[in-house]
Amino acid sequence: MRTVKEIMKLVVNIGSNQTVLEAANLMNESGYSSLLIVDGKITVGIVTVRDLVIRVIAKNLPHTTPVSEVMSSPLITINANVTLKKAARIMGERRIRRLPVTESGGVAGILVASDVLRQLSNKTLADEIWEALGVEH
Repeated sequence: MRTVKEIMKLVVNIGSNQTVLEAANLMNESGYSSLLIVDGKITVGIVTVRDLVIRVIAKNLPHTTPVSEVMSSPLITINANVTLKKAARIMGERRIRRLPVTESGGVAGILVASDVLRQLSNKTLADEIWEALGVEH
């Protein structure tokens, strides 16, 4: 069975005192839809595009609001050596789409739900075509 480490993605950090505007700009520049929030060397939370929409724009907060005020915290993390199946279970139970991955005492990457689901799908392209055509084989 594949492990979290095999499919985790790189992570982008932002300081806890940086603004939501800086976070949005960093997401835009990096192409990432989430950022981990760090206070010094400690990862203290996560902020996603969805968080910015729901917690900032919908509430008409100023763009100078620190990301620490809108981040999700405390972080739920997973060890890099856990199986994808267990990771999927945790994500489903906790209703989260992103899971920071820890290794050697620090955050090493991030696991994204869509990547986990893609990996856990055992269907081949041929199987999907047969299924779409309604043909059993």
